[in-house]
Order: sequence, then C-alpha cells, then structure tokens
Amino acid sequence: MSALPVLLGLGGPLQYQQVPHAGLPYIEKSRREVAFYPGGKLELTLALPGDVMISGWDRPVVLVEMEKIIYRLPEDEARSLASRHPLQVRHTQTLATVRVAAPAMVPANIEVNLTVRVPKQRTDLKLTLRKGDLRLQEINGWIEATLPEGSMEIRSVSGYFSGITRLGDIEADLSGKRWEGFGFTAVTHNGKVLLRLPAQYSAALQLQTEEGAISIDYPEQLVEGEAIPLAAVAKKKARSLSATVSEGGAPVRLMTMRGDVRLESKPEP
Repeated sequence: MSALPVLLGLGGPLQYQQVPHAGLPYIEKSRREVAFYPGGKLELTLALPGDVMISGWDRPVVLVEMEKIIYRLPEDEARSLASRHPLQVRHTQTLATVRVAAPAMVPANIEVNLTVRVPKQRTDLKLTLRKGDLRLQEINGWIEATLPEGSMEIRSVSGYFSGITRLGDIEADLSGKRWEGFGFTAVTHNGKVLLRLPAQYSAALQLQTEEGAISIDYPEQLVEGEAIPLAAVAKKKARSLSATVSEGGAPVRLMTMRGDVRLESKPEP
C-alpha cells in the first residue's frame, strides 16, 4: 500500500504530509516565500541532520522548501516529533534568517532537507550545518559555510567563498573566464577534492593534500613562450600545486588534510 498524501493549508505556509504505511517513513513538507532584495544577507542554520541545496534565480524573493523525514515511528509519534522542529524564518527585505533548531541530544530517526532559492545577482550567505551535504549553484555574494560532517558541491558561484568541512568531499565546478571576486577557498580535513575549470580559466591556483595524491588533467601553460605542464611538488607525504593559469587572477585554493586532489579541465559551453 502506498503512502497517503495530506495537504494542509490552514491559512499559513503550505504543508504536505505523507502518512507512513508498511514501514515507510513519515514525510512532512512545507514552504515559505518572502520578499528579499538583491544585495541582502541570508543566515541559515540547520541543527538537525540533513542536506541543504541553495541556488540563485532572477526573482527578488527567498523561497525555502523544507522536507522532514522521520523513520521507525508510528504516525502520531512522528507527527509530534516533527512539530517540535519547526522551520523558523525571520526577515526584512535585506536580511533573512532561516533556522531549524534542535535539542542537545538530536533524535537519531529524523532528518531535515532544505532547498532554498535566492536572488543570484548578489546574496551574501552564512551557512551552518550539523551533519549533511551542501550544494550551491549560480550565486554571487560573500559566502561562508561550516560543515562538521558533510560534502560540498559548488557550481558557478562568484564573489567570495570560504567553506570548511571536517569529514566530506569537495567538488568545485567553476565557470566563466576567471573568478569574479575576492577568491575561493575550500578545505576538508578528511575527504577528496575535485576542481573542474574551463581550459582557458584565469586564476592563481593553490591545491594541496597533506596525505594523498594530486592528479592533473589540464592543458599545459605557456611560460615565456614555452609550453609547461602543470606538476605537483612532493614534500614527505604532502603534495601541492601552485600555479598561475592563463592570465592569473584571484586565488583559488583547495586543500585536504587526508585525501586525493584532482584538477580537470571541462569543455567550454
């Protein structure tokens, strides 16, 4: 028997509940939409396990979609647990906070996933996740992300990016001719790193692993008229690559304490 969907309006944010049957999880969905000007700042804190995906769009609006998933509980208990972890959104037209709070002892049978849309031309982000993956795409702004445990996937962002995870992989897929902004820095204590750049991308690259290998599939660079392949330098267990590609530019730094690093070129669009 399939789960039974229930839609709740009640004059507030739209909610959707999927009632569990035959061992299926209880799923509750809701959404909030608020007016928000480009150039504003969004602070997001997810204190429960779950993933966050943030992408830019052309509307002067922040849209937050939340999915709560609760496992191994009867419907009434699952509904009660879900109600204790509401989506909290506070906002002006230039500052928004999105928060899902949790007690010190987080239940092991709940996860919360957030999908957020923000103005892509300029939105600053401060992101804190408890345990889960982060995906960002098509956003310009000052972006800071902290993940105790989770991977990061960053695509077509610009401005300033600083992200750190203690346990998780990093995948950065940059677009355009160069990094537009102050720079890009991403660090993982334990995880793999993958950087994809257009073949003609201009940047000051700094790649490093304290314990791992660096592999490179990227065009040779012209240095005083001579084609020179990019190559990593070894020092004990550590490997590093510091290079100016094309015309140089803003620093693009990626580091792992334990894991392999790979640099790849990607086709021009």
